[in-house]
Amino acid sequence: MHKTNNTKQASWIAIGSLFSFGFTIVSSMILSRYFLKEDYGTYKQVLYVYNTLLTVFTLGLPKAFSYFLPRVPIEQAKNLIKKVTNLFFILGGLFSLILFLFSSEIAIILNNPDLEEAIRIFSPVPLLMLPTMGLEGILSTYRMTKFIAIYTVLTRILMLLCVVVPVIILGGGYKEAIMGFVLASFISFLIALHFKYKPVKNSGNEKCKITYSEIFKFALPLLYASLWGILISSTDQFFISRYFGNEVFAEFSNGSLELPFVSMIVGATSTVLSPIFSRMSNEKVDPQKEIFPVWKSVFEKSAMLIYPLVIFSWFFADIIMVVLFGNQYENSSIYFRIKVIINFFNIIIYAPLLINIGKVKYYANVHMIIAISVIILEYAAVKLFNSPYLISVVSLICQLVKTYALLWMVSKFFKIKVYQLFPWKLLFQIVFPSILILTVIYFVFVGILDMNYILTLLISFTIYFVLYFLCSLWMKLDYLSIFKPLLNRK
Repeated sequence: MHKTNNTKQASWIAIGSLFSFGFTIVSSMILSRYFLKEDYGTYKQVLYVYNTLLTVFTLGLPKAFSYFLPRVPIEQAKNLIKKVTNLFFILGGLFSLILFLFSSEIAIILNNPDLEEAIRIFSPVPLLMLPTMGLEGILSTYRMTKFIAIYTVLTRILMLLCVVVPVIILGGGYKEAIMGFVLASFISFLIALHFKYKPVKNSGNEKCKITYSEIFKFALPLLYASLWGILISSTDQFFISRYFGNEVFAEFSNGSLELPFVSMIVGATSTVLSPIFSRMSNEKVDPQKEIFPVWKSVFEKSAMLIYPLVIFSWFFADIIMVVLFGNQYENSSIYFRIKVIINFFNIIIYAPLLINIGKVKYYANVHMIIAISVIILEYAAVKLFNSPYLISVVSLICQLVKTYALLWMVSKFFKIKVYQLFPWKLLFQIVFPSILILTVIYFVFVGILDMNYILTLLISFTIYFVLYFLCSLWMKLDYLSIFKPLLNRK
């Protein structure tokens, strides 16, 4: 029953993630077609600046909810939520002020003078959005993840309307799109505050025994890890933006698209498992008997769902990019194929486990070493080869090294070898037939036939789905075990 509940809880979060991706992809599809490349690049650079600095100003605090709430009585939960949310108000205000005051300096660093005014227009967003942080951790702790889905669906639809309506109907540019983003952020802020306190509204308001000192003791090492993590993920964006211009940055941004099903499944399972691992760690259970079966089961199910779709996306990357963003973004497929490879490895849920078993320092140190390596190697790639594609390759290699280092600590915790973490037989049963089937399909539909790209995608995927499903039945892959809990209403 517990596994059933976990699957259902994760499914609600996945639904919300799907809508979150929907906002990203639909808005990108629309803006890519309505804006000139340089204007679209400017809009994406504003979001890049925000997302890069966001990690700095959240101080690792969003994960404090899923770590501390399972460890405190329900009567103290409201007070704990208030404590952390108050910190977010202060940090959000500081973040907004810095964006407004240093917009010109940021524009100089990224070599785009249009950024100065754009960032100033955008500057209220952190004050509005930081207090919404941690909502998933709160609702997942109290098994109310359906409200995460409701919140995400509402706010992403709102965000989409506010961003694209001024562009399509009113003929606005990137400045009007940013103004719409600010308006949507304000309404999202009001909705989030309502949902944040929903699980504990009738639980009393006892003073929480968790002090600010304890919260920062937990959160600051996560901040260090997050800072290094954001350097890892944003260094390639910085070098491409600064040395290759906003038009190449626009191609890179679309090509660096996150696959929706990966973020849906990985994000959902991480959110649900984090408070479970926290509770198990606090209760001092046997890792091999209690935690490893849960971790392994999640990995296997994630691979069964994600790998076939990732392989299809890699094969048809060029067609996908043109269908989504138009012929002018066909070059984005090169970045997309490089980006997709990391999805074979980032489905492994290691962060919630390492954080909740007290390995935050190791987690942070790995990110630090990889971040320094990424900066040095990508700078060398720019100076020696002057290729934006090579920057993405360097980023990929460093991400793979990081994943291995973190899995080494996971294997040490479970007292097994790294290779024993992988269900090799299952992975072979998924990957080999997928590659075989898609090689033939791609050759026929792209290499021989000359069809409309949308039809090519639809027909190719349908044939692939049918053939892969038949292979999975023959190899006895148990997909029913994944979906059965969703059909169980008990």
